[in-house]
Amino acid sequence: MMLPAPVMVSRNTRLSEQTIRISREVARSLNLTEGATVVFSVGRLESRFKIGIAEKRGLFIQLSPAALNRLHLPSARRYTINAEELRLTLGPVVGIMHKMNDNINRPFEAQSQFIKELNIEGARLGELSFGFDPRRINFANRSVVGYSWYRGRWQRGVFPIPDVVYPRDVSYSAATHNVRRRLANLGCKFINPPLIGKWQTYRILSESEEIKKFVPDTKRASSYEQIDRMLRKYGAVYIKPINGSMGRNIIKVSRGRNAGSYQYQYKVNHQPRIGYASNRSALRQSLRRIMRGHTYIVQQQINLLRINGSICDVRVMVQKDGDGNWSVTGKAFRIGPRGSITSNISGGGSGGKVGFVLKRRFSDAQVRERIIKEIDELAVEAARALEKETGAIGELGIDLGIDVHGKVWFIEANLKPARRVFILIGEPSVRRMTVRKPMLYARHLAGFSLGKVDV
Repeated sequence: MMLPAPVMVSRNTRLSEQTIRISREVARSLNLTEGATVVFSVGRLESRFKIGIAEKRGLFIQLSPAALNRLHLPSARRYTINAEELRLTLGPVVGIMHKMNDNINRPFEAQSQFIKELNIEGARLGELSFGFDPRRINFANRSVVGYSWYRGRWQRGVFPIPDVVYPRDVSYSAATHNVRRRLANLGCKFINPPLIGKWQTYRILSESEEIKKFVPDTKRASSYEQIDRMLRKYGAVYIKPINGSMGRNIIKVSRGRNAGSYQYQYKVNHQPRIGYASNRSALRQSLRRIMRGHTYIVQQQINLLRINGSICDVRVMVQKDGDGNWSVTGKAFRIGPRGSITSNISGGGSGGKVGFVLKRRFSDAQVRERIIKEIDELAVEAARALEKETGAIGELGIDLGIDVHGKVWFIEANLKPARRVFILIGEPSVRRMTVRKPMLYARHLAGFSLGKVDV
């Protein structure tokens, strides 16, 4: 049972540490009686309290300063309360996991604005949300140091270990894996799994009867001979790091005009570089220097649509809602900088509305409708197929390509997708919904029904 609206939780210095004082309206709604003992859960912390009922009107709960401190619960805020028999659960408590610094104005570096927006949406839903660094968890007392956006500024505090973790940390290491394992052992749920490599993604999707026709020919670049075979078959290939993101360390190789020659393109510090090799041996040496022993896949080049000569693809945000169901929240074309081999916004790209871009290239309305339908269906089916193999997923940024003939291609899936493209195309309401949905899905993971929230 969940209360119809968030409840104000405040401090009462006259209460004993073992008493929870609730309004008559709350008691009536949750079938609680004076003197009963309840378990009050906040994140992974809980305490027992004896109920006292106040006749004052309104939806409120009061605790002593010592009890609030024990639960690491910020007061004078409104929270959703879920009730099951004699257990009251607040929140849920949602922690956004990311590397943290001591800059009070930008505690999460480039992700500070995004985490701020998540905190705002969480507060609107009656959640306790905050950003935290996995290195600042105290497993002994089930608490974590973090920052919460409240009343127009970042506030540093100690919070309970959350019910749900939204991982936004860029890197993944053995230490992060260990933290996730320990949090899971405490009952924490995760909005997304830690990692899905490109090779794992292509292997999973290539085994799906419904999806494999959209997947370009992809091989693990276990040797130079594999790259050479793909080059001879397709004339041009993309070589991508298995665990890369934001278009980093991608190499495009194509056969040159002169027999046996090659051209290769890549980036150094976001700056495009072009190289030439007069033969296979020279190409092999150049690739060895660029790849530096990392693990890559090699993929056929797709003749993607271009806008004013710039390569472009479609970013599709597929997310679960407060009922745990997949849907497309928004989609937009990403248009790479002139001369770039990728379309990533982080590399200086721009955006375009899907309907507008397709209309420029395909005059037939039925063709455009078919492409849009395939984009939506493929994105959702890809998410479901990946989730079936990797475990629960809450959101993915699915990148799809459209070639010059109107065929839709799967490019990649991102577990930590950026949303900036929706601002670039003038759709701030779509971007806001992409921020809100993870917080709605967190409620579902924590066992809170959607209830009465403004979605």
